[in-house]
Amino acid sequence: MSAARRLALSRLVSLTAGSAAYIALISAIYNETGSALWVSAALFFGVVGSVVGAPAAGWIGDRFERRRVMVGSDLVAAVVAAAMALTIESALELTLLFGLLAVAQSPFEPASASAMPNLVPPEKLPRANALVAGTASASYLLGPLLGGLLLGAGASAPQLLAVDAVSFLVSAALVVSIRRPFGGGAGTESEPGVWAGVRLIAREPVLRVLIAASIVSLVGMGMVNVANYPLSIHLGGGTEGYGALEALLGGGGLLGAAIAARMLSASRAPLIVTVTYGVSGAGLLLAGLAPVLAAALTGMAIAGTGRGLGDVADRTLIQARTDDARRSRVFAAQEGAAHAAFSAAALAGGLLVSAAGARAAVLTAGGCGLAAALVASRMLAYDRI
Repeated sequence: MSAARRLALSRLVSLTAGSAAYIALISAIYNETGSALWVSAALFFGVVGSVVGAPAAGWIGDRFERRRVMVGSDLVAAVVAAAMALTIESALELTLLFGLLAVAQSPFEPASASAMPNLVPPEKLPRANALVAGTASASYLLGPLLGGLLLGAGASAPQLLAVDAVSFLVSAALVVSIRRPFGGGAGTESEPGVWAGVRLIAREPVLRVLIAASIVSLVGMGMVNVANYPLSIHLGGGTEGYGALEALLGGGGLLGAAIAARMLSASRAPLIVTVTYGVSGAGLLLAGLAPVLAAALTGMAIAGTGRGLGDVADRTLIQARTDDARRSRVFAAQEGAAHAAFSAAALAGGLLVSAAGARAAVLTAGGCGLAAALVASRMLAYDRI
């Protein structure tokens, strides 16, 4: 598991610094412009960069040796993050560079997920996936907290962006230190083209159902991100309650990943995915119906735990259902679809909150979770892995 631990550590360093830098970026753009529209524009360019970069990112991860792909992605991202630190007073340049940073980072995750079956024995693959997912959840929990605390203590946005640039170099060094073969690099002649992953998903029924269920679930989660703050205000929690709702939704992923490490196997993955979508949906329904903040916090913790376990099961299932020559392109297709669904849902969530209130948005998200479980249950009709 040494390779998995080093890969997890690379994610912990890079994602924690990146999440802290994200807080600094949003703060810098808003302080310079005083406009939430500029903040929305930055978020939009970040999502667009991820979606646009996904097809090529998957092809690169299959066509070239994945260690080099991951290191190259980190090095380019370090250069872009450093450029952001130097152009901190221009909202337009920061926004454009943030989109470019998303493109630069896009090859890393598909290559990393695709490499894992080559880095650990099959019987240890679920635990390795859980380890990486758990460190990612920890990063998304710690990074924003650290960013806010450091900015409040007097650190500047350029300093946090510079730390982000350094974190990419640390991540690259950790990846280089792994001596096991990463896979990839054998060419893509068996099924060429950037859309080979999409074609495989369309042909393979389990993958097709899995991606469809994931999109339905992510529509709900995108709405939750918009609704959590007004929900906290409605329940009298204020900004502290909002932070707690977000922390439990994200931090629940740590518990979900820990459960996955103990109980997940490739053969159980379809059932676990189905159940966790339902658990997540039930948690969100509880949060939406909650009469007091404590009940909403409980619901968010349940939803976060369900999705944390489900995310590890998703990854394990895709790894088991794809061959090495096309695996990066499948993961890239999943990532692109996820970013597109999440961004569309965030917009829809804003409209729904404005029209019907935060409770309606969270309840709709819970319904999406239950619908995703219903869609995912179709996998159980196919042969087990």
